Amino acid sequence: MTRTYLDHNATSPIRSEVIEAVTAAMAVEGNPSAQHGDGRAAKNLISNAREAVGLAMGVCAQDIVFTGCGTEALNTAVFSAWTAGCRKMLFSYADHPATYRAADQWRCPHEFIPLSENGVTDVAWLKDRLKNWDEADGRIFVSVVAANSETGVIQPIEQIADIVSEVGGLLLVDAVQALGKIPMTYIADYIAISAHKIGGPQGVGALYMAPEAPAQSLLCGGGQERRRRAGTMNVAGIAGFGAAVKAMTDLDHTRELRDALEAGLKSMEPELTIFGEGVERLPNTSFFAIPDVSSMTAMMSLDLEGISVSTGTACSSGKVGESRAIKAMGLSDKSPKGAIRISFGYNSTMADVEHFLSAWAKIRKIKRKAA
Repeated sequence: MTRTYLDHNATSPIRSEVIEAVTAAMAVEGNPSAQHGDGRAAKNLISNAREAVGLAMGVCAQDIVFTGCGTEALNTAVFSAWTAGCRKMLFSYADHPATYRAADQWRCPHEFIPLSENGVTDVAWLKDRLKNWDEADGRIFVSVVAANSETGVIQPIEQIADIVSEVGGLLLVDAVQALGKIPMTYIADYIAISAHKIGGPQGVGALYMAPEAPAQSLLCGGGQERRRRAGTMNVAGIAGFGAAVKAMTDLDHTRELRDALEAGLKSMEPELTIFGEGVERLPNTSFFAIPDVSSMTAMMSLDLEGISVSTGTACSSGKVGESRAIKAMGLSDKSPKGAIRISFGYNSTMADVEHFLSAWAKIRKIKRKAA
């Protein structure tokens, strides 16, 4: 059976250029911290990747710290702010658990910024909350995801950055889902990304840390990454990350695929709810629910038809429960049995849409007969 992969927001299939880069890097024998020729060869691979990633992020390469994943990058930003004296933290309800659970871990006092019904972070609420901020209470730290991993809703980062800057706070932008899908034009103290969302290796991330931003390594050990992240570096994985960002192409073609899929679903499902439909979303993402359809049952049925989809964030998919984003949007009644996420990628085609719609029609026909 030919499978159709529609879960790129969880992980995007590794690119052929990345496999070649990783394979070549694994043949380099040196430790990048060593001073001999083999060590310098390994270090050169990392330097080349750092330049490529910096260019993709629109930041200075020397300010990039390579990490073991996007979660570590986000954790590092929260930890750095906490150890630097930020005693109040604000997270968007659209944020990934890797941010606010880090605050829970270190018992950092924090609040959540509300979302609109369309899933957009409430900028007015944030501005009101910070307008009378007393510096005596410590420096403020704000974390906002560039685009929610479930709904794909793009957040107003520029407005938020202006508000945080006015009070001298620190801003973390989680750009893990944004990289390669929308322009990277963020001005922030910390920006986190991950390789496997763009067809790179799993287990490699990166964190931009502005020169003046507090930096504190999560790991104790050597002085790697200018003492911002201890531990021997993953040369092959980092080289693969560099190859992945170099191979990135415009994913705007996925907007046509998403729109075609949603139009097809609407023709079959009059009670369909598409979350975030009324605002700007990632071009590749559709998160929807149908009142009488269980997301887990639909996902398993589609899997039997050779189609890979998700019921939400892959990091949390081991637990069946209500989407945090939908709950914060006040739309729990729209998805009593859960929601399904479709996410396209660099190798997606209209044939994938046709396969999905054909399979969905078949699944719904069987369900109606059983009812």
